[in-house]
Amino acid sequence: PTVDRVLDPDAVAALREVPESVRVDDDLLRYAAALARATREDRRVEAGVSPRGTQRLFETARAAAVIADREFVTPDDVKRVAEPTLAHRLVLTPDAAVNDVDERDVIADVLDRVAVPTVEAPEA
Repeated sequence: PTVDRVLDPDAVAALREVPESVRVDDDLLRYAAALARATREDRRVEAGVSPRGTQRLFETARAAAVIADREFVTPDDVKRVAEPTLAHRLVLTPDAAVNDVDERDVIADVLDRVAVPTVEAPEA
């Protein structure tokens, strides 16, 4: 079998830069940080989302905006990517693990608890 080249190296490099051009409102940065902090404060969690995990949340939210053909991140982008980006980063307490707590449920609860900012779409 052969594989056809779909992109040249310059195109790959250009695509890697696209998410960096996507704007993230300061309130959304604070929101993402608050989500991470809430995981660390949850009684079911031994070790919550780290600063690196928070950075990955920013990156995946930017990617979600790119996929949606937008140049800015919305609160829905952050919420949409939170579970797949953050759940596997949680270390549950022994009690939570014994009681079959699911990390995805912890993230869902955190999303319900943390106030979502109202962000205006930037002017074109």
